[in-house]
Amino acid sequence: MKQLLRHCLLYGGLCLLLNVLLLVYLPMWYVPAAAVALFCTALGFLTSRLPKQRAWPEKSIQRWLMSNQADVDTLFCLYISIHVKNVYQSCIDRQELEDVYSRCEQQLCRYCGSSNVQRMAYEGFAVLKGFPLSYVASEQMKADHQVSVCRNLSERLQALLEQRSTLPIQITIGSASSGMRYHMDTLEQLIDLSYVTEQQAYREHRPWLVADEHIRAGKLDIDECRQGFLNGGWEGEFNPFFQPIVDPDTFTVIGSESLARWQMGGFRILPAQVFKDVAADLQHIAAIDNIIITKTFTAIRKMMLARLLPYTFKVVINVSNESLVKGFADQMLFLTRQHGLSCAQVEFDLTDSAFSTLESLPVIQELRTLGFRVSLDIFEDTAFDLQAFERADFDTIKLDFVAFTPLLQEVYISLIATAHKKGVEVIAKGIERKELLDAAIELGCTYVQGNYFTLPIPAQAFEVFMKKYQEGLYVGSLG
Repeated sequence: MKQLLRHCLLYGGLCLLLNVLLLVYLPMWYVPAAAVALFCTALGFLTSRLPKQRAWPEKSIQRWLMSNQADVDTLFCLYISIHVKNVYQSCIDRQELEDVYSRCEQQLCRYCGSSNVQRMAYEGFAVLKGFPLSYVASEQMKADHQVSVCRNLSERLQALLEQRSTLPIQITIGSASSGMRYHMDTLEQLIDLSYVTEQQAYREHRPWLVADEHIRAGKLDIDECRQGFLNGGWEGEFNPFFQPIVDPDTFTVIGSESLARWQMGGFRILPAQVFKDVAADLQHIAAIDNIIITKTFTAIRKMMLARLLPYTFKVVINVSNESLVKGFADQMLFLTRQHGLSCAQVEFDLTDSAFSTLESLPVIQELRTLGFRVSLDIFEDTAFDLQAFERADFDTIKLDFVAFTPLLQEVYISLIATAHKKGVEVIAKGIERKELLDAAIELGCTYVQGNYFTLPIPAQAFEVFMKKYQEGLYVGSLG
């Protein structure tokens, strides 16, 4: 109300002054000026009634970081995100949602101090808190303190929103501090780590999560991957690693799967699950596929000429959906012939999504028409695309035995029986123990593959492996 009166008085005073000046110097313009004065006063009144626009962000993030430049070892950072559950964005009352953000910010400021709170996005806040001095010495004590703060803060915010909001709100908190093995040098790194931890908590449907050494190491890997791509020259650091495919009847190596590995800097080996998301963001997936395919064909051809591999040796290569575009089949045919291989040797390993994408299906059909083989790599304890299985647009299916259970055994028996009726081969992957090998043999899998025989190894090591086991594997010696 006071703000409304101030606006009216301000505009009224200015208009009164204008009228006095016109009355003295230009009397003929007094009446029009009075009308203008009334208009300006009304405008001032209406302007004062408009909702106040929030100046966001209120303070520069850089200034906020500079004002909190302390030893990162004595601090931890909370990243708090506010998610609306199961509601279309177009159905949300934006003013009510902004009220939710404001109430949460007020609660955070009361709990942590306004100088320690920074709004990073519309739905996200970063909060800095210092450890009690007695907690800094022990990593476990630091983790326990963060757990206590996360639990307390989560309960406070949820209780606040249950009382004040009708929206289905989910609060997710990620907390991070500098570790001993993976040390944070700046507050920016600490905030970034807390955000990554919050995202992990959200994916795992947890109300809060505290970063441990595993999350810190993963974050370091992602940062290194992104920087490695930006530095350039990464193409030469991608190489295929080979894992043998074994005939369970004779225990001879009849083929190998080629897996992409990034030998960053020539010594640090990063698997696909580490760099895949970063590569996808930077649109490098198709280029990596092409590199791995070319290097795989070169290595296999070399071993064939050295009489280490038969000319029927199966070559299985993982290919992403991004590569399955027009012209891919013709390019593969050219590379296969260039390296002296036959199409029947080469099998492209695809996920279930490739068989349900309109852009990918014609490419898959073209590959098979040219004589290439295609495998469906999705069957595990949590994913079964039965429609793709029924269509049988492939030559091989892969069953994951890593989490094999008696319950899963009944499902696998049915899948294997149906696959054999359709003329589809079955590879049991994830064979890591003798018991899993025995189960795969008993169920009638065509081939077996896994770390029980060897981890994925580079081309040079695979040559040595094949020299040693050309006559077959001595399973009894594998443990």
